[in-house]
Amino acid sequence: MSETSDSDILMNGEEWFAKNWRLLLNSALMILVGVAGYNWWINSGAESASAAEEELHSAISSNTTNLLQMALELNGVHVKHPENKVGERALILSANISLQEGEYETAKKRFESYLSEYETDGNWLTEAKIGQAICKEAEGDVKSAINVYQSLTNSISSSISGRSIALLESAKLDLDPLPSRPEPVKEEPEKPNTSKGIELEKNTPSPLDPEALDNK
Repeated sequence: MSETSDSDILMNGEEWFAKNWRLLLNSALMILVGVAGYNWWINSGAESASAAEEELHSAISSNTTNLLQMALELNGVHVKHPENKVGERALILSANISLQEGEYETAKKRFESYLSEYETDGNWLTEAKIGQAICKEAEGDVKSAINVYQSLTNSISSSISGRSIALLESAKLDLDPLPSRPEPVKEEPEKPNTSKGIELEKNTPSPLDPEALDNK
């Protein structure tokens, strides 16, 4: 009974293979193509990250004394490699340099770009929010800046919290505006000192003074 069953199974298996060998071959080819594609994607990502790292270090270590040019090159690294962490780091560096150089409009755009592209998993989201708020304050939008500073005062990071508190206090200061032109100092003419003359007149004996006449 078992021998018949085994032979039946073999016969059925051979028949099934004869009918479905193309399906098996196609499945095997699809698996091989999938594995090869996955390996290519991994290697391509590694090569892209390596190239981005080289470009980042090249921009930072360049001998240029123009920091705005460096910021522009770093932004270019981000444009070419936005999908990896190197491109993310290049963008936040570019925004920070622009901020330090007083290019508030450019810096604000780059901070906003960072917050938009890396809002879910960015490593420097808090720094980007602070930078964006500083730019807004510099452009006169103090109310928006204060709202951001207040939202970050309870940050888990003590350094971020301390910096936000300091920026908040600074933004709340009301300084008196400087005069448009300095007021001229009024100089008063010196008055002659007549007190000494009066004392001399008092101490000089009069020709009709009895004491002066007695001494003669």
